[in-house]
Amino acid sequence: MAVAVCSANLPSLKVTTPQYDRAKVGKGIVHIGMGGFHRAHQARYTDAVLASGLDGALEWGISGVGLMSFDAKMRDTMGKQDCLYTLWARGGESDIRVIGAHQEFLFAPDDHSTVVERLASAVTKVVTLTITEKGYCSNLGTGDLDATLDAVKSDLEALKTGSTALKTAPGFLMAAAKRRKESGAPQMAILSCDNVQANGDKMKKCTLQFAELAGGDELRSYVETAWTFPNSMVDRITPATNDSHREMLRSEHGIEDDWPVVCEDFIQWVVEDKFPVGRPPWDKVLAGSCLMVEDVMPYELMKLRLLNGSHQAVGFAGILVGHRAVDDAMADPTVCKFIESYMNAVEHSVPEVPGVDLNTYKAKLRQRFANVAIKDQLLRLTEDGRNRIEVACIPCLNDMPETAFPPVAALVACWIRYMSVTQDEKGQPFTKSSDPALEKLQPLAVELCVQPVAVERVQNFLTTAFSGSDVRTLDLLAGRVAELLPRLLDGGAAKMLASVS
Repeated sequence: MAVAVCSANLPSLKVTTPQYDRAKVGKGIVHIGMGGFHRAHQARYTDAVLASGLDGALEWGISGVGLMSFDAKMRDTMGKQDCLYTLWARGGESDIRVIGAHQEFLFAPDDHSTVVERLASAVTKVVTLTITEKGYCSNLGTGDLDATLDAVKSDLEALKTGSTALKTAPGFLMAAAKRRKESGAPQMAILSCDNVQANGDKMKKCTLQFAELAGGDELRSYVETAWTFPNSMVDRITPATNDSHREMLRSEHGIEDDWPVVCEDFIQWVVEDKFPVGRPPWDKVLAGSCLMVEDVMPYELMKLRLLNGSHQAVGFAGILVGHRAVDDAMADPTVCKFIESYMNAVEHSVPEVPGVDLNTYKAKLRQRFANVAIKDQLLRLTEDGRNRIEVACIPCLNDMPETAFPPVAALVACWIRYMSVTQDEKGQPFTKSSDPALEKLQPLAVELCVQPVAVERVQNFLTTAFSGSDVRTLDLLAGRVAELLPRLLDGGAAKMLASVS
């Protein structure tokens, strides 16, 4: 019979469990956004810190916060399981353990006043966030705070009246800022853990603009002086938890867990070391896989262009060829060779990264993609595809010789074809992933996938899709796409991919 995860049952579980006294753990961190990635990544580092025995380690427990209505499920699970859950890292160095880093979970819609209290407490020295870029309440084009959003307007009105019935992360931070300013609480670090380039800089920009609207120059000046916003680069492939993961835990390990997390065995974190009143020694645990650095940018570009960009390449190409799981696509010699060519091409755009050999890094990425234990889904990688391609792939072209464009052009050709069909080249139907741009771009993609392919129409498609990108670069890309798309339409994706590999 499977044993349910909770404090009373820890001695009965046949996996690694917290060996530190959870009753002695403090609440030095407040984390907003309790999704699977946070629980696989930052919480894993923090759990290792708590178990390290290092001086002061036990002050760094986490108060988890859920802002959205759907976080009620997490509230119920964490309550039932005493804020414990199973983390199963699968791969060549598989590891299964119960994570005890969270000391509480606060569901903001029902307990907004306590959330503000935690954020305002002098005990809180670091606030971390995984809320996606949308959670910053910014205009994705300019990066400025979008004050037209209903949630932002609601929060600004609440702050005027002193209400804590807030909805957004910036809103809660501002309520805490007002209290911390009045109480003389110590400085604090706001650390974004989102997969967003320059995430700390972007969070800082929105927070300062929110502060000015909420409290004028005085509150903005306080936040700018008292808080830091380190940038960070995060990396761990973490598919969404599903029922098969729960069943594997029951059948293979005798564990009953309502919401476990399954992830790859690789983990990395690069953090700008800007913490005014201390931080957990994340860089002292997990074999030094967390780096504290002065400049995160080279690491961000490496990961963004080689990992995230390659995810788009394998996603759209793999689906067209007839695969659904990432490891199956990587087991296909044609797709695998194409991904290698894509990485070699965009490497031209990656700056020198201290302490990293890019050939070793690329080989490790391909090994990670091929991890059969994860079964990451290609359709997951293609969610919000237009935005991901614009962020991770198109900017590479500005730093690459035109002779290296073909693999990127092949990715774009596969994306166009993906949007124009409802089944792959094996005749298997698929449902397209969520993408806000699909409604606008799909008709253009359908028109493009009719012979003959005119370069002018490709140019129109690209400038429509990537309106913020350099027009000259898009024109050069259009010529390459116009060459490759007919090959794809005539001979299929595999033949076209082979021609650029």
